[in-house]
Amino acid sequence: MSKTVKIFILCIAFMATVVFSLSAKGGLRLGLEFGNPTAVVIIRPAPFDFRVGYNFAPDKENIFLSGDYRIISGHQLIDFLHLFLGVGIYTQVYFADRGDDQGQFDLGARLPFGLQAFLIKSTLELFVELAPTVEFLPTLQFNKFEGWHGYIGFTIRTPF
Repeated sequence: MSKTVKIFILCIAFMATVVFSLSAKGGLRLGLEFGNPTAVVIIRPAPFDFRVGYNFAPDKENIFLSGDYRIISGHQLIDFLHLFLGVGIYTQVYFADRGDDQGQFDLGARLPFGLQAFLIKSTLELFVELAPTVEFLPTLQFNKFEGWHGYIGFTIRTPF
């Protein structure tokens, strides 16, 4: 088993442990989002937000993991429209060498913010999110707009 696969399995196991321990304390939301990276699964035991995704873009194929803490979540702007703001970390593991000191691994911080609409007695959430990123590894850099994470997606509140 390759080192990348082992790291991915350990990250998933750690994330599952944290999610199940936190979901016992409050509500849990599950969902999907689409954007950059291409497709992402959301696991949100409030106030945390965990994501596991895959980027299908040619020459940028990677596995994506992130963990955010929601500083503001569900701040009502008008009627059913709300604002959220968080801070978190992310990692991306690439399947091909990207060349020029970029390596196969990114680690950085993200600042997700966006709008969310709660529908059907807050069971369904629709949202739009942007997350500027700062990369720490392999080099320290503020990622230009094309390196930002951006999504449109939904979550559903679970009964447990």
